[in-house]
Amino acid sequence: MLMITQSEVERLLTPSDYIDLIEDAFAAYARGETTPSRLSHLDSPPGEFHIKASGIGGVVAVKIGACFYDRPATLDLPSIVGVIALFDATNGQPLLFLESATVTRLRTAAATAVAVRHLASPDAATLAVLGTGAQAATHITAIRAVRPIERVIVWGRDPAKTARFAHEHAAEVARTPGEAAMEASVVVTLTPSTRPYLGLTDVRPGALVAAVGSDAPSKRELHDDLLAAATLITDVTHQCAAVGELHHRPQTPVKAELGEIVLGTKTGRQHADDIVVFDSTGTAVQDVAAAQALYTAARKYNAGRPLPLWD
Repeated sequence: MLMITQSEVERLLTPSDYIDLIEDAFAAYARGETTPSRLSHLDSPPGEFHIKASGIGGVVAVKIGACFYDRPATLDLPSIVGVIALFDATNGQPLLFLESATVTRLRTAAATAVAVRHLASPDAATLAVLGTGAQAATHITAIRAVRPIERVIVWGRDPAKTARFAHEHAAEVARTPGEAAMEASVVVTLTPSTRPYLGLTDVRPGALVAAVGSDAPSKRELHDDLLAAATLITDVTHQCAAVGELHHRPQTPVKAELGEIVLGTKTGRQHADDIVVFDSTGTAVQDVAAAQALYTAARKYNAGRPLPLWD
């Protein structure tokens, strides 16, 4: 069994690699070539644990992610931490053990980029980023890989942090989420909010809204009127119904899953002025695809080190 570190996760695959492999993973899921994407949620006040598992191409991955939003203040550490274990699906042999938060950050931004590639206006040039946490910078990089983004507008709850982030990424600062969103062709929501803060009047016709923050039953970023008016695309519909934006408005019709859009078996945007919402909860299929690619790269480049579980 190999173990790879955070820096190796960053180095072994490029952001473009993640976009392509996640696109392929969604397509494989839509073709029925993966094992079902499973999710368990455990509240552990003041935090929570997410346990996700799936299989693809002869391997299975299980991720345990801990989300404790007081960690930056109490421990001076990131709010999300966890591990992924990769197994041979034919015999159960452990193959790889790695830190998960970096994988989660990169594969989540890659999924958003895949949605932007297939659902955003071809000439989308303005991006609104709502939230300034670990996902924000990675999303800017990933979306710029698939669209000619010329202008980035950022909003965050902490004005000082938002100003620093804007300075570091040559972005403009908005006073409210709506002020940022109304200027943008692509809007990404990246907060752990439990109360909706973005509505229909905040979003311009033709925009793509990637709702990324809602990944637990208590989290929500979009108002009912936005979901009701939009074309809704999910990553995995059953998971979005359990923990995503769809969970809060279950009567919202789902046009397609992202994998079906990638394959071309279903259509997403039909008109230039359609508002499209991508409900992104983060799936185990993404985790296992990333872990498998990292394992292959680690063996190719002689990275990682043996983890002697049995001595």
